[in-house]
Amino acid sequence: MDGQATIENAPQLLRHLCARFGDRAVAIGGGRELTYQQVEAESGRLARGLLLAGVGKGTRIGLLMPNSPDWLVCWMAALRIGAVLIGVSTFLRPRELAWLLKFADIDTLLMKDAYLRHNYVEELELALPSLATGEASRPLTVPEAPFLRSVWIWGGGRPAWARGTGPELLARGDELDREFLAEAESQVAPADLGVLIFTSGTTAHPKGVAHTQGAIVRRLFELEPFSSRADGERVGILTPLFWIGGLYSALSTMLAGGTLVFPDRPDPAYMIDFITRQKLDYLTGWAGQLNAIRQHQDFTPAVFAGLKSSGVQARSGLLPSGSAAPPERTPSMLGMTETFGPHSGEHRGTLLSEDRQGSFGRGIGAFERKVVDPQTGIALAPGTSGELLIRGPLMMEGYYKRERHEVFEPDGFFRTGDRCRILQDGHLFFEGRLGEMIKTSGANVAPEEVEQVLLAQPEVREAYVIGRPDPAMGQVVVALVVPEGEVAPDEAVLRARLGRELSAYKVPKQITFIRAEDVPRSTASGKVQKVRLLERFDLSGRTPAGAPVASTSEMEADAQ
Repeated sequence: MDGQATIENAPQLLRHLCARFGDRAVAIGGGRELTYQQVEAESGRLARGLLLAGVGKGTRIGLLMPNSPDWLVCWMAALRIGAVLIGVSTFLRPRELAWLLKFADIDTLLMKDAYLRHNYVEELELALPSLATGEASRPLTVPEAPFLRSVWIWGGGRPAWARGTGPELLARGDELDREFLAEAESQVAPADLGVLIFTSGTTAHPKGVAHTQGAIVRRLFELEPFSSRADGERVGILTPLFWIGGLYSALSTMLAGGTLVFPDRPDPAYMIDFITRQKLDYLTGWAGQLNAIRQHQDFTPAVFAGLKSSGVQARSGLLPSGSAAPPERTPSMLGMTETFGPHSGEHRGTLLSEDRQGSFGRGIGAFERKVVDPQTGIALAPGTSGELLIRGPLMMEGYYKRERHEVFEPDGFFRTGDRCRILQDGHLFFEGRLGEMIKTSGANVAPEEVEQVLLAQPEVREAYVIGRPDPAMGQVVVALVVPEGEVAPDEAVLRARLGRELSAYKVPKQITFIRAEDVPRSTASGKVQKVRLLERFDLSGRTPAGAPVASTSEMEADAQ
């Protein structure tokens, strides 16, 4: 793309987009519609307000908002002044929120007051009890989050501890001239950290994936030939922007001059009307969300008929393929948060040959890929299954608060935990995850985190969380529990308690009560053999009372 060589950070990217698509609509939602030029102007005002509020280069800014034009403005404002933007999941419960605010060293929190059934002001007060003593007239000093200094709120109400409202922060920006902001933007380097994206890992707590400004921007241009987005298309964004799937979808749409259309609610009845009324070209969303729409009583095939689909949507049957090409010959792309989007794929319009059906494509850009024996690390012959390792100049910088040797191999490769095989010609076939990580409707769930909350319940002696294969969601979270007493606890009550501690997508859809003597263990070490739990017990997919069915949208369950 023309001018790409000079676009190395977010301020330059925004100027590039405005020059090409200035008066086009870029974001619609929540009663607002903003053009590219309006996002530039409003994010500039907010950036200047942040500078006057003491935010600067490297400041950790938390963003707790649902998908909306405001989210996009805040994201751009933070990156324009070299701050580090941390998207905070709107699914977090107070316990999870308290951990994230502390671990991520968030200094400034920009947040919506409420969204559907969530009152984020109340949840923040539950997460940080010491907020009650805070005063807006001075910086916060909250022991539960020792680096948090200010909170700015979009929406109604202003608690005594809040520094101010979003509109007030925007208005403050008018006190600083544009030349000052331009000087600040001139000091934003490609090597500066731009975002921390938190994603569940193999431990009880999420991992903060750190990406630089340069890597984000260069990845967008590198992936442009592989993106399904075309000039000026309207894309409905159901996938959260605080996770890589939603953020990459939004930015790749913007690079093509498209319009992001954010639904005000995720429930299926609303979405059926929304898709039709907005005349969308694409709809991003998890399998559970799309299935919930498709299974609603008001759904007809005409609702999805006008939508185009990505490779994975077409191959899974979630959306019509939109072309005469067989879905099984439409390539998907494989990526992860650590690579800020796909590392493997094919150029848009590619039709897989008969003998390459199911391929996720060849390597993209400068990413190197190899498959090794998971135990020895020795590289395997082409076509042999093993663990996928990747490296490249646009890889993440690392995990927040983790030393480099804890994250990367000595030669710079990163262990993905994905079981794959790569043919001689570079085509990659994904075969699943090596570890215990559960991936349900695109979201990662660390079993240990759910197990710890289960074990904190007085009726639970042992708890084992695993992923049950599911054709629509990939995996469904289920749990096997050894009760503390002879009588098994009430499953609905137990699930309700978990729902107050964990995001809805982490709460097991099924809890099976078992005896301790029936838990399969290694004869040598006594370690529980989780792989045999699925084989030994009936986890065939019954839906307990009060649990959402497998196709129910996890976002809907959390948001309503």
